[in-house]
Amino acid sequence: MRNVLQLDSLPTNDTTAVAQLLHGAELYEPAAVDFSFETIGWWGLGLLLLLVTLILGYFGLRRYWKNKYRREALDRIKRVAEEEQLTTEVFVVLKNTAIKAFGRRRVGGLYDHDWLAFLEKTGKQVNFLDREEELLTALYRNVLLSNEGKRKLMVNAEKWVKTHARQL
Repeated sequence: MRNVLQLDSLPTNDTTAVAQLLHGAELYEPAAVDFSFETIGWWGLGLLLLLVTLILGYFGLRRYWKNKYRREALDRIKRVAEEEQLTTEVFVVLKNTAIKAFGRRRVGGLYDHDWLAFLEKTGKQVNFLDREEELLTALYRNVLLSNEGKRKLMVNAEKWVKTHARQL
C-alpha cells in the first residue's frame, strides 16, 4: 500500500515540515464530479429559453408582415424616382399607403392642404407644407417640379412611409 498523505492532518504553521512530508507522498484527490443536464432545472431553463425564442419570433414575424405595405411603398417610390412626372406617382403611392395604414374613411376624402397637413401630422419630421404651392401646382396642373422640389418630395415621401404612425 502506498503512502497517501492528507493535508488536513498536517500542522500548517511549520512550512518546512509540510514540505518534507509532501516530498514523495501522493496527495488525496476526490473523484471528478460528472456534469450532466439531467436535473429538472436544466429542463426548465431550456423550456423557458425555447418559449421566449418562440414568442420573440412570433412578434418579429407579425411585425414583418404588418410592415409589408411599407416595404412595397418604398420600393415603388424608388422606382418612380427616375420618372419625369414623379409627383403624381409619388402621391398615389402615399395615398395608397395611408389608406392601408389609416383606412379609406379617414384618408380617402383628403386632398390639397388637408392632405399635406395629414401627412405632416402622421409622419415624423416630414415637411410637405413648406412647399405646398409648388407641390399642388405640380400635382393638379401638370407642371414639373424643380430639381430641389423633386429631391425634397422624395426625401419627405420616403421619410413619411418609414415613420408614419399606423394609428392615431
